[in-house]
Amino acid sequence: MTDKPFSKAFVMRTTFRHMRRSVDISIRKSFERFKDFDDNSYEGKQCLETLSVLHTVRKMLDDFQANNQKLFTEEDKLN
Repeated sequence: MTDKPFSKAFVMRTTFRHMRRSVDISIRKSFERFKDFDDNSYEGKQCLETLSVLHTVRKMLDDFQANNQKLFTEEDKLN
């Protein structure tokens, strides 16, 4: 048996922070690339669609966290 404590809330907060950071990086990089394309080009449309999906993913992460706050906070320990 290990003496290292385990915290579900810590793992969830850390995981969601990394997920959100990754989505934010992708949004930023996709937005930077958008200026390289004409609005009506295939690549420009793909870039806009990608940005739309990434923003939806970000909203889903935020909504999940808001609707499941008990997963992200420490519960009272029973002693």
